[in-house]
Amino acid sequence: MGRKALERKRKPLTKKAEQWLSHLIPLAGAADLEKLTLDELAEILGKSKSTLYSYFSTKEEIFESAVQLVLRDLNYVVSPEAFAGEDMEAALRRVLIRLSEGLEGIPIRFLQQMKMHFPTVWSSIESFVSQVLLTIEEIYTKGMENGSFKNYNLALLRAMDQHFVLSIMPNAEMFKDQGLTLEGLVKEYLELRLG
Repeated sequence: MGRKALERKRKPLTKKAEQWLSHLIPLAGAADLEKLTLDELAEILGKSKSTLYSYFSTKEEIFESAVQLVLRDLNYVVSPEAFAGEDMEAALRRVLIRLSEGLEGIPIRFLQQMKMHFPTVWSSIESFVSQVLLTIEEIYTKGMENGSFKNYNLALLRAMDQHFVLSIMPNAEMFKDQGLTLEGLVKEYLELRLG
């Protein structure tokens, strides 16, 4: 009869651990994450396997923590301050530009793999995107009320923004041949939306 694995208490993430973990998504985002072993994750992060085990029990916990760091840094995008004031065009620009800055370096493949193989992590991403879309909807609503924006169907605007946020922004690399950075892509999208 084999020995049962002991459940041990994991250490809370330190600032130093957050720093090395914040590099995980750009470094491992293009790999086949479902097949990636803890040894390979440790190698990608430049840490020992025992260091990873001191903070995490599973690979999914590692990805969840890495995603939570990104979402924490993007908190402004879903805060009421994002649409404070009267200039809704400027508010929409701020939200999308800050979102693009926070998403830079996250490959679309990473998001696709989270959706397919790591439902808990994907749930966090989906929840955050819903909050972002609600913030943008508030901006549109306020902008339509004060005359900043023309009246459009909010469901259609939301669907277009969801596609832009989840499919186009994380895949901005495909526009590099046209000389577009992620920030440039957001600016052009805003021109299309507001122009």
